[in-house]
Amino acid sequence: MTRKKRKTWVVLAAAIVISGVGIALGLVLSGDSGSSPNTGAQADQTYTVGRGDIEQSLTVYGEVVPAQEYTFTFAGDDVDEIFVKVGNRVEEDDVLVELDRTQAELNLLEAERALREAEAGGVPNTIRERELSYEIALERYEETTLRAPFAGVITRLTQSTSSSENRSLTLIDTSELYIEASVDQLDAPVVAAGQTAEAIIEPLPDESWTVELVEVGGMATSSGNSTVVSVTAKLPEADSRILVGYTVEMEILTAYAEDVLIVPITCLVESPRGWIVTKIFDDEEVPQPVTLGAMSDQYVEITSGLVEGDVILLNAVSAPSRPNPEEMSEEQMEAFRQRMQQSGGGRPGGP
Repeated sequence: MTRKKRKTWVVLAAAIVISGVGIALGLVLSGDSGSSPNTGAQADQTYTVGRGDIEQSLTVYGEVVPAQEYTFTFAGDDVDEIFVKVGNRVEEDDVLVELDRTQAELNLLEAERALREAEAGGVPNTIRERELSYEIALERYEETTLRAPFAGVITRLTQSTSSSENRSLTLIDTSELYIEASVDQLDAPVVAAGQTAEAIIEPLPDESWTVELVEVGGMATSSGNSTVVSVTAKLPEADSRILVGYTVEMEILTAYAEDVLIVPITCLVESPRGWIVTKIFDDEEVPQPVTLGAMSDQYVEITSGLVEGDVILLNAVSAPSRPNPEEMSEEQMEAFRQRMQQSGGGRPGGP
């Protein structure tokens, strides 16, 4: 499963005015405090800090999996009778397959006779030895009848090409359905059990399901050229239209901040001491260190360093490291987000 780019939204608490020529993110935010779009020579290059809501999400792909799955494996020449077919629904303890029990029955009878003889002899150690032998023989005899360990559906029954070849039968429990997906190791720190996600099942594209992450894998594994961590989400209820194995797109809400200071990421410049913006103060451009919170593709929360109404440069043209989403590839943008998170941006699990 290939990790797709993050999908995010920003819900602004105030009006956004698009200004400037050729500046795709030339946005001026008017907040509750009554701030208004800048005017004058720098109006198309500055941004007035305001408040808004920001959601940070991560989109991954996975598949529908059952609550339980069990596979029986048995020798082809041991089969006496098979009572089910693929697609059959069975109940717990239903008989699925009968294997040849001739040898198992013989061993059980011999073990039973040996136990009776030992009991007649009255030697405790011998009696205990024969009891254990009988219990093992009885267990082997009972294993010749394959029963359903839980209620479910038969999904696979292999055929053997020769009597010496093994056969298998797979049973799945669809009383509850889950989604299993893989998250890139760089995104794993912001994913946690308890987070919610919106799931779209590929064969049912007109509907979405709100799911909850119930498990995040405890170790990373290699998948192609990537290193990933598995995540599991639970569908709210079983639905006969949803089949195990269906492909799912899952959008995980990894952080949410409400009524916070936000600025476009194009205002940010990376410095050796952290992230800075260029603040306009008395018509002078002053570098201002900032601390980052939740972020989206276009906006980031400012947790310290600015106040509502501050005016900052929207695009610091003199800074070679300034991000420009229109000129950056998806890989470059992802690397930029990772640097933001490592230096204080993003808050796993929510605001």
